[in-house]
Amino acid sequence: MTFIRRAVTAAAGAAVVLVVTSAGFALATGEQQSYIAADGTIQGCVNSSGHLRLAEEGSACRPDERSVTWAQKGEQGPAGPKGDTGAQGPAGPAGQQGETGPQGPAGQAGQTGPQGPAGAPGLAGVHVVTVSKDVGSLDMVDVDATCPAGEIATGGGWYLPGTTAQSYGSELHSNPILSGTTPVGWTVGFLNGGYEPHYTASVYAICAKAG
Repeated sequence: MTFIRRAVTAAAGAAVVLVVTSAGFALATGEQQSYIAADGTIQGCVNSSGHLRLAEEGSACRPDERSVTWAQKGEQGPAGPKGDTGAQGPAGPAGQQGETGPQGPAGQAGQTGPQGPAGAPGLAGVHVVTVSKDVGSLDMVDVDATCPAGEIATGGGWYLPGTTAQSYGSELHSNPILSGTTPVGWTVGFLNGGYEPHYTASVYAICAKAG
């Protein structure tokens, strides 16, 4: 709706009120621009009966009419109250993965960690105990190499020193000597099959102090 500045004229004690719509104005004439002044005001003429007609800019009203003018736009009103926050829209699609950035600078050296727990006791005083015996013809002999008291055997074995009788001799067994579950020496059984009158068999145990 177009706002109108009213020109109220007392004519025989009657007040004239004018209302015009933009739609009605458009229907009144096909040359509406000729009724609009350079400052944007519109001029019209109203008679004593309250009938309004538009007048071209600069033209005069009839003797029984009064001149009225109004603006195309009214003054700007105050700002309205802030509206409520709208609902959150749906999440957009995931973007493409970006390029790998450059490697950052090396970090500072960390603090020294706490000392770890003490390790298990190691072996000390490792040495070899060797025992030799003669094995006569057709004899079966066990030869034992035992570690000193308080020591354990970490291994052992046998050999026939300085003789060719090894090709005729045979060991029957070769294994640790146990005290409960602790190895404390080495034992080997020998058999002389009669090819030699006798030969020397040697057994050794590798001994050490534990802890």
